[in-house]
Amino acid sequence: MSLVTDKEFLKRILVPVDGSASSIVAEEVAARVAKKAGAAVTILHVVPRLGFYGELNAIYDLPKNVADDIIGGMEQHGAKIIDAAQTLFGEESVPVETEMLKDNDPAETILEHSKDDFDLIVIGVHGENEKDPYTLGSITKKVIMHTRSPTLITKEVSSLSSMLVCVDGSDRSIKALEYAVKFAEKTGSKITILNVQEHRLHRASPKVAQELGERIFSKALDAVGKGKTKIEKKLEIGVPSDKIIETAEKGKHDLIVLGSRGLNPVKRFLLGSVSDDVSQKARCSVLIVP
Repeated sequence: MSLVTDKEFLKRILVPVDGSASSIVAEEVAARVAKKAGAAVTILHVVPRLGFYGELNAIYDLPKNVADDIIGGMEQHGAKIIDAAQTLFGEESVPVETEMLKDNDPAETILEHSKDDFDLIVIGVHGENEKDPYTLGSITKKVIMHTRSPTLITKEVSSLSSMLVCVDGSDRSIKALEYAVKFAEKTGSKITILNVQEHRLHRASPKVAQELGERIFSKALDAVGKGKTKIEKKLEIGVPSDKIIETAEKGKHDLIVLGSRGLNPVKRFLLGSVSDDVSQKARCSVLIVP
């Protein structure tokens, strides 16, 4: 069944939190989306296991009560993070569930938890110890590399009112557009679809490049059908990842939507992809649809 016809779309959102400024941005964006869509939110915080402090004990020979105090302090800190997030969502009247789990690998915990039928993960661009305001942190990078859930990487607080959806004729890009159309119906966002033709084809035959772009647009629009969301088209020439970012900035789009490449972890690590490049370099939020 197409995502466009799914009446239960965007009912459950997972928001991993760690108390960082980036995490709070994710909470604020998730609250806006959830309020518009009528979605419920699950807040997830991951506390390191005791084994993480076993290394400290091996080095410093810590008394057991010290290790217990460390764990207790981390759990209290986690509870405060969850309470603050609950307050934020409560101010927007968004229903919330909370989970505080223990694991030495937060990304693995997020991935495992996201298998529980969530329509969307909303995650900050990086964690509390990673300070670049736009580049992906290690946890976020691992989540988008392996998750099967659509994932919104938040880089700034915005209403997500203007989406730039990248289409290239592939099934994955059409699936991303289907998701974007339904997202727009829930949130009232505007959509522009973008196709980027490479310089080599355009230099060889501008007419062929234009015709190919129009065929890609037609295929994408036919797949989603006519709906209440107006969709504009834009064709650009150049390096896809660079043109996507440039077009988003010039058009003041606050969300870029792409399909993930769908490669296995080894190939993704070795080859990269347009979605990886855009996720890393874009200054606006990015939604990856696997």
